Amino acid sequence: MIPSYHPFRELTWVDLTFWAGKKIVSDGRECFQRKEVRQLSLTKTGGILAWVEAEELFATRVEYDDGELYSECTCQAIENTCIHSIAVIIEFIVHLKKKIDIPHAKSNDRRFFLL
Repeated sequence: MIPSYHPFRELTWVDLTFWAGKKIVSDGRECFQRKEVRQLSLTKTGGILAWVEAEELFATRVEYDDGELYSECTCQAIENTCIHSIAVIIEFIVHLKKKIDIPHAKSNDRRFFLL
C-alpha cells in the first residue's frame, strides 16, 4: 500500500532533468515506454526497487535521502543516476496515478544484495 503522500508523487520532468540531465531522462523515458521495468516494489524507507530488463537484467533502487534523490543500479553508472532509475521512477509515478497497488520488497529480496 502506498501512503497518500509520497515524495515521488510531486516529481516533475523538470526535477528529473535537473537531477539526471536531458539525455538520461530521454533515454529513461524510452526504456519505460519499451516496458522494461519489472517487479516494482517499495522499500521499507519508501524508496522504489525494480528489475529493469534492458541490454541485460539490472537491479535498480531509487530513494529520497534528506530531500534528495539517490539511485543505485547494477549497471554501475558513473553518475548518481542512470536511464534505468529514470524508467523506474516513471513506472512508479504511473502506478501512483492509476492507483495500482505496489507490494513491499521483502528484506531478503535478491536485488538488495546485488546493489
